[in-house]
Amino acid sequence: MSSPLSQAEQLIEEISRLFPSYLTDPVDFEMSKGNAATSVIDATGRFHGRIFGDDKARSRWCFGIANRKVIQVWSTGYATGRFEELVYSGKLDDSQFGINRPDFIGWEGGVPLLQTDGSFVAAAFSGFRGIKDVEIVERAARAVGLRVKGG
Repeated sequence: MSSPLSQAEQLIEEISRLFPSYLTDPVDFEMSKGNAATSVIDATGRFHGRIFGDDKARSRWCFGIANRKVIQVWSTGYATGRFEELVYSGKLDDSQFGINRPDFIGWEGGVPLLQTDGSFVAAAFSGFRGIKDVEIVERAARAVGLRVKGG
């Protein structure tokens, strides 16, 4: 008998379910050509992910970006893009996070999430426009009972 899926695994499954609907947008289809990736680090530090598409080179690149996004969210607790805004405006001291400025990802798509018990989950998607990368993670998160940290 298999054990029930963790919330992180449910999130990956929901992103997988939503993924085809995003390919109907011509801009996102052109960007991804059906290739993308998602990464999640759960509250225990376990890593979960999925690669989409048949172009291994393009999918590998998306997976690398998703991983950079998720590790930055996991390290900082801030969404990608927002973290950089706070640092470069002088509102946040980046020295406490162990990420050198040249290593900031900056692209949107890394999202901090909270489970119902308040524990932290970092999630990211890469393959579409940044706003759509965020949207697919947030939609999937809401569907599985996670909430956006600060949102």
